[in-house]
Amino acid sequence: MKTADLYASVTAEVIRQIEEGTPPWVRPWKDAKLKGVGMIPTNLVSGRMYSGGNILLLWLAASQRGFRNLQYATYHQINAIGAKVRKGEKATHVIFTKHGTKKDEESGEDKPTTIVKTYPVFGLDQLDDVPAKYLQQQERPESQVEIYTKASDFVKGTGIKIKNGGNRAAYYPGGDEIVMPFANQFESEEAYWQTLFHESTHWTGHKNRLDRQFGKRFGDKAYSFEELVAELGSAFLSARMDIPAGFRSAAYIESWLKVLKEDNRAIFTAASYAGQSTDYLWRRAFPDPEEQQREAAA
Repeated sequence: MKTADLYASVTAEVIRQIEEGTPPWVRPWKDAKLKGVGMIPTNLVSGRMYSGGNILLLWLAASQRGFRNLQYATYHQINAIGAKVRKGEKATHVIFTKHGTKKDEESGEDKPTTIVKTYPVFGLDQLDDVPAKYLQQQERPESQVEIYTKASDFVKGTGIKIKNGGNRAAYYPGGDEIVMPFANQFESEEAYWQTLFHESTHWTGHKNRLDRQFGKRFGDKAYSFEELVAELGSAFLSARMDIPAGFRSAAYIESWLKVLKEDNRAIFTAASYAGQSTDYLWRRAFPDPEEQQREAAA
């Protein structure tokens, strides 16, 4: 599939779902909660989580086709483990992005380039003869208390400055802090964490971190786009925590639709920024000792 066709078809579906009142990243999936993975799509063979726009693409595929599982693999990987794609099954296309440099013919300078391609994957529900070792990941017997304790540990680990009180949740760049109502002021504990993850995604955009343009006022394009990034960031973080994603920004629907209708790559760009934010926060909260050693030795 051509990349342009994928952008167009997915954007059209996202717009349709938003216009119907429920964005496609709001899903109550619990049956796909695999050990160490949560509700984020993963590669069946390598176990690696998909990221950015591919999360949204695979969530859409699962929703549209009724998949009970969020594990996917390429045709080559499926053959390599001795499994088979069931006859008549259609692939889902995901995106591969490669960043590099290319010498400019006029200046002779190396300039950054980005190559974007699509490639097909199939879900576990579309396969036969999958070896048992790839089916051994079982649903975790996590309680709500364990889930919310992990969420609390995550937020503490990020080092975000949070003030509790008042009736409005917001990130304030000037003071570089998040203000949140108390948890018992929300309609549910899930809603509290969804909101805090939303504001935490805004926090990553500070100039001293991922340096995103926030926009100046409600309704302008940059502001609306940043809100879309934060909404997706909340969904991605909620999924990693096994907390169903919520929908807290109904006021932004019209402005989101305007952004998406003007640029059919906008949803993928927003998902990419949201994925970067999620990874940034996760590394701060739960640092990988091996990664820390590699950075220290560099």
